Amino acid sequence: MSQPIIYVVITNWNGKKPLQKCLASFFAKTDNPGCKIIVVDNASTDGSTEMLQTNFPTVEIIKNVENTGFSRANNQGIRHALANNAEYILLLNNDVEITDQKWLENLTYVLKSDSTIGIVGCKLLYPNGKIQHAGGIINLTGGHNRGECEEDTGRYDKIEYLRFVTGAVLLIKSEVVRKIGLLDEGFTPLYYEDVDWCVRAGLHGYKVAYSPNPTLIHHCGSSANKLNHEIKMFYQRRSFIRFFLINFQFTDILKRIVKFEVRLAVGCLIGRSKNKKFSVVLRSDGSNRLVFFFKGWFSNFRNLKSIIALREQRLKLSVS
Repeated sequence: MSQPIIYVVITNWNGKKPLQKCLASFFAKTDNPGCKIIVVDNASTDGSTEMLQTNFPTVEIIKNVENTGFSRANNQGIRHALANNAEYILLLNNDVEITDQKWLENLTYVLKSDSTIGIVGCKLLYPNGKIQHAGGIINLTGGHNRGECEEDTGRYDKIEYLRFVTGAVLLIKSEVVRKIGLLDEGFTPLYYEDVDWCVRAGLHGYKVAYSPNPTLIHHCGSSANKLNHEIKMFYQRRSFIRFFLINFQFTDILKRIVKFEVRLAVGCLIGRSKNKKFSVVLRSDGSNRLVFFFKGWFSNFRNLKSIIALREQRLKLSVS
């Protein structure tokens, strides 16, 4: 039987070492002549593209003149894959290590096993062997990796349908992309674009499958870790606010604001006291904390018109 045309899209920003390790493991563990790799490089300055040209000449490269972020760069690769008749498209983080000889075969098998499955992801482990991702769950506190930091005892060793799988390893049918659209670039530069994509697929009637087979290693955050802690926290918060404004029911948005946002705002001004005489104390940096807290909301308020339009589209799908 002929093997399907699969395009693997890898976004890279100054990740020369993990990218080299990822690709070395990919070529050592992948046997599919119909599989092509495209690396979208976000203006790296660490010799990433030169390394690719020297060590992996069959890899296609799109060179950006600036760091466009995760969703925009992946969308470039996805468009290229669609234009070249890809049947499946795999998003792969540059810090994932392939450890299973039949990893791609197993992922593809799950996707082909049911016409209603649109997306499939797999179990990811930290290098220490603990679970990083076993599918995703969504609640009022955010999108969460199931099983994170747990020992891999076999608890998540069956195929299940869940709300999302991580974009670190995400295989999607091209027909699904054509129907639901590309990643939402409103989440640029990063966070929650993969969660949103899976939710959108679900609204269009596609299942999102988690499979324990394969189990791969994720070295986690090689690009995001280059950002300082405050910037990462801002992007996480801003992107989650955008996500729940677009996707949550109105009553759940109110619950989120009342149960968590108000508490977070108060926590910016008041902290626990180390003095036994007082249980709480006003924070000396409270005003700075409060500014940081509201930045995520201000960023989304500037895009409120487009957020409302997207929300209305999702609501129509949910009731159709």
